[in-house]
Amino acid sequence: MAERNSRPDLPPPTEQRPIARLAHGLERVLFNPGVHWVRDPRSRVYNFPHELEMLPKVTDFAFERIEGFVPSSRDTDLWALARREDRRFAGSTSSVTGMLSHIYFLLSDDRAVDISTLSIPFRNEPRSFTPGQRLPVSVRFNHDNGVYAIDSGDKGSFSADKNILTWMGTLLEKYFTSEPELFAAFRRGNPSSEETQDPRREAYRYSKSDKYVMRSQLDGVDPRLPGTGVFDIKTRACQAIRMDILNFEENSGFLLRSLHGLSESFEREYYDLIRSAFLKYGFQARIGNMDGIFCAYHNIERVFGFQYIPLSDMDDRIYGSTAAADRAFAKCIQMLGIISDEIVSCYPGQSVNCMFETYEDSRKLQIFVEPVVEWEGNPEEKPIAMLEVTSCSYLGEFAVRGHRAVEEVDQPWTIHWSISHVHSSPVKIRGALEAVKARQERVLSLPVGIDHASLEAWWNSLNFSGKPPAEGVSSVKPTMNMFGPPNGGVEELRALARAGRIDSQRLLEEERGKPVHVLGRGTFVPASEGASQLEEDTRGATEPMPEDTPISDASVVIESALDVDASHKEAANEESQVNSSAALPNSVENAESVDVLSMDVWMPKVV
Repeated sequence: MAERNSRPDLPPPTEQRPIARLAHGLERVLFNPGVHWVRDPRSRVYNFPHELEMLPKVTDFAFERIEGFVPSSRDTDLWALARREDRRFAGSTSSVTGMLSHIYFLLSDDRAVDISTLSIPFRNEPRSFTPGQRLPVSVRFNHDNGVYAIDSGDKGSFSADKNILTWMGTLLEKYFTSEPELFAAFRRGNPSSEETQDPRREAYRYSKSDKYVMRSQLDGVDPRLPGTGVFDIKTRACQAIRMDILNFEENSGFLLRSLHGLSESFEREYYDLIRSAFLKYGFQARIGNMDGIFCAYHNIERVFGFQYIPLSDMDDRIYGSTAAADRAFAKCIQMLGIISDEIVSCYPGQSVNCMFETYEDSRKLQIFVEPVVEWEGNPEEKPIAMLEVTSCSYLGEFAVRGHRAVEEVDQPWTIHWSISHVHSSPVKIRGALEAVKARQERVLSLPVGIDHASLEAWWNSLNFSGKPPAEGVSSVKPTMNMFGPPNGGVEELRALARAGRIDSQRLLEEERGKPVHVLGRGTFVPASEGASQLEEDTRGATEPMPEDTPISDASVVIESALDVDASHKEAANEESQVNSSAALPNSVENAESVDVLSMDVWMPKVV
């Protein structure tokens, strides 16, 4: 396999909005490595406007005033570019990165990540990718006149519209890139503005490879950054929220208390990011020609801090160097084109559903292919095909394991690959597919106060869209096998969240009536109205607060997380968007995905 990787930009066929810029003084995070606390825990001085700390409620955000996520198959610009550039396939980062991840697992022989920069307590922690990162990936190749647009498929029975993090990313992306008076136009109950009525499309980058035209959403830009100056915006929920997603009300008390340490620290979150997200983030950044990611760490109620992570840092953790990352990405893109050709050859001229999985230590990528047809015959005879992809790496003339081929960039890397069709009965192949689908599922922990008797009513009331329940109801019905009691690890995180809530309330009382110090803005003396006015101010004032304006409290009012907001970007489940009457937000291919068994993080420098 030759090492070719030219992905030139393609001018978009239609006019786009300008790429957003960070607001609230957050741009200084881009140029100062390490973690930036919103509020320094030792001095209690705010490093950013104090009203930024407490996050808006998701049900108060008018998602219908922003452009929703557009699947590849509905993107007329993407179809037009694929035809103009004579490319057979087209996809967005949300539909392509999952396939690329499993191709990388195959080519790299499950190469471990590098956590050597973390503190000593992490030295014996796992260095493998998390189970959530390795979940099987489903996609649909939508056919039209010889061209295929790839959409993300089902991601298990947990509907994206019930995932509070699916909504959090979109809301926070707008929150961090809008001044208060502009963000107010996206709040329910407030009139819309010209900003919310802009008919132009969101900013995308389109690029091409040998076989693909690819689309990447562009979240933010600062021309002072290297290269294009473009970066991705990621909102990262803390460990307790991610691993116990339905118990978000209680878990929103979870705190990040320190820079370093195995728990309740930015370092823990960074460790989890390495294992569960950096591979995907790196693919997205390369497809979008981005410099890095701007990451906001939060617990759904409040944001703890920010960090800018350059692509080169992610490269070091996953591949060992940027040179190794560039080469591995080129190999993965080339293999994706080869595999895609083989997939569509199974049922020529038809749309097909596919499932990808490189099972850990199996050294093979399995792909299941089913035509999208109405089948009225015997279910056991419904057409299905199974492909197995294997590879062998060579450095020069010598066969080596994939993980060594990835990192040793001083020698040419050649890959010998094979794709075989598994000849077996549809019944046996479908049985193998069901086993893979079972690994795509995860058991959700029942939240506090909810049992099996009250589950269905609670599930149906879970609505983050801000629309009436009849419009926001999920198309996925809860079943008992989706849920289970919390395990020991989840119980421990819940205990930490409860302790964090108590500590936050104690601090609130201790600081009531004391001055609030905001770096670069001055000192604010609390008024006598009490905490109710502070709640309004800290949850997103509609206009900037003058230097001499008193506020009602220096601390944050801790509210029930039940009506807390959430979202994330393109990662929103596309199928759920199609099936649900409440359109999902435009959260990166990745509405923030919940990694049930994942962990990540570390932050070197405090600013």
